[in-house]
Amino acid sequence: MNAIEQLRREVVTDLHKLSTLKKVWPTWLESIQSVFQNQQPTNKTIRILGNSLYDIFSGTSDGSRSQKEVSGGGAAWEALVCWYLNLCLIGSRTVVIKAKKAHIPESILHSISVNYGNFKSNTESDLLAITFPLGTELNESSYSSKTKLLAALEEVVHSKFHETELTVIQCKTNWNDNAQIPMLWDLIYSSKGFSSEATVGSHGYSHEQLKKFSYAFVTVPTVKPEGIKNTSTCVKRVQNLSGGNFWGLPSKTGVAMNVVDILDKNFKSALNDYQKGWNFEISEKVKELNKCNYFKL
Repeated sequence: MNAIEQLRREVVTDLHKLSTLKKVWPTWLESIQSVFQNQQPTNKTIRILGNSLYDIFSGTSDGSRSQKEVSGGGAAWEALVCWYLNLCLIGSRTVVIKAKKAHIPESILHSISVNYGNFKSNTESDLLAITFPLGTELNESSYSSKTKLLAALEEVVHSKFHETELTVIQCKTNWNDNAQIPMLWDLIYSSKGFSSEATVGSHGYSHEQLKKFSYAFVTVPTVKPEGIKNTSTCVKRVQNLSGGNFWGLPSKTGVAMNVVDILDKNFKSALNDYQKGWNFEISEKVKELNKCNYFKL
């Protein structure tokens, strides 16, 4: 297992330590295994699972809109998306990381910081998808400790920052309420300059120096999907995001793409890591690299 896969294992293992995920995982696992037909995941069943994330998530929601339910539901959805995308990308150079500072190279955090005068803020980045540079020791080496692993990741990203790719993924369950947030953040990152004291990036790092940068939105949503049209305000607000708009349902033209489509939209260079193609290798990669079953399948 190389360094990139070690990081993926750390990220997914930490997901399963979350109290929110522990609570719902037994129910989710039953639904996931039903999609996989209790067999080894294949390219087809992994794609079908992307169409089923809405139903899987909704199966453990009590339907209330209390602050506790909204907060807990948001954390659960974020964890489910992170888990699913890492399963889709196993064996590639892209790792989807829950916004936990310990797992993210400092240079990446500096590059997406937004500064207004003396105030420094980071985007509402629920998940960060980092595509590490090709042809580095990360693709070959493994490390004996988490400290050494993270130090190696930091060094490679720092030294080959211009060859690194980043997609910020915001995950929300309340699409109607929050659609303007990813829209505004994407506008900030797309801007070529501000007339005020606002700046993007710090410590000499900027998202513009990356090989590729994009901002994506992934939603459930909690409102009835059939009520969302291509003319809905929440759709209009995110339809032009640089990284695309996705949900845990089959793609609906003019509304949202299925979450699995984020692979082709944002991670094409990672998909090129599969020499025979993702469709022909992903099943074997899952079988080979998930031997200790950290995905808990």
